[in-house]
Amino acid sequence: MIKRSFIIFFTIIFVISCEYKRDAIGGNDDIVVLAAKEDREKIRNLLSIIFNETILTPSPESFYNIKFADPESFSALKTQTNLVVASIGSYELNPGTKLAKELLGENAFKKTLTEVPVILSKDQFAKNQLFMILSGSTPDQIKDYLVANDEFIRNQFDENFFSKQSQYFLENERQEELEKDLQQKYNWNMKIPWGWELIKNDSEESFFWIGHELPFRWIAVHWRDGNFFSEEEVLEYVKEYPQMYFESIRYNQEYINIEFKDFKSESSYEVSGLWESIDDAKGGPFRGYLFYDYENDRTFYISYLVFNPGGKKAFYMRQLEMIAKTIDIN
Repeated sequence: MIKRSFIIFFTIIFVISCEYKRDAIGGNDDIVVLAAKEDREKIRNLLSIIFNETILTPSPESFYNIKFADPESFSALKTQTNLVVASIGSYELNPGTKLAKELLGENAFKKTLTEVPVILSKDQFAKNQLFMILSGSTPDQIKDYLVANDEFIRNQFDENFFSKQSQYFLENERQEELEKDLQQKYNWNMKIPWGWELIKNDSEESFFWIGHELPFRWIAVHWRDGNFFSEEEVLEYVKEYPQMYFESIRYNQEYINIEFKDFKSESSYEVSGLWESIDDAKGGPFRGYLFYDYENDRTFYISYLVFNPGGKKAFYMRQLEMIAKTIDIN
């Protein structure tokens, strides 16, 4: 099914590839959906199959913001970073259907009603854009396809998000001297964006900590000689770690979640939940990865957190994840 969608995908790109394109605009975590008003509730439910991931902040917060607009505004919105044209059925007076048919052509549009209802295109109308057409004969036809391919589709949006964010703050100016210092002192390094403050760099405690304000963000790395890679070790470790190294905060034990996941192709324990201040009424989300460095016989824990009351948290947590995943222990 995915191969069929790629046939249409590459055809569309070929037709428009000769255009000069500027960089896509709009929030990297915003998904602008052009759909008829009467279809929007159904479309929202269908998109929730793909964009269902949330983070506890402490209220659940989605990683993506779905924003609807009228199909007639296509010309004004066609260069948005994440753009979706959505249509249900073949009723020609439906503005979403009319737009989908104009973009695809009669034959390709008919195929969406009977075959693959999702078409993805990168750099369609702007550079660093992900464009999707969601078109099917019925909600059930679209739903069946989305349930079977949700991870693949979501990954395309995630990759676009991380690619654009990486250009913004990981591929421009960085603190290269500090990065070199980490490599020379500790035999590991990490990309450190410009503007981040070094809070602690303690070789005796094997602890490295940087922070940024507006909003308040921390990233820390702690490593120990030996193999402490077990669920029992993780459970014990996370009870003591924040107070031992940050002193002013703790993890709320009621909300800690530990899962066995890959981290940069390494087996790891992902630890997530809520942190809270010991002295003040402050808190927010945190996430960390504990993994074992077989070559050097070291156990690493890299963690990050956000404090942004009343503002976005999921967006900044994803930025922090990008920095965390630049760590190189070899």
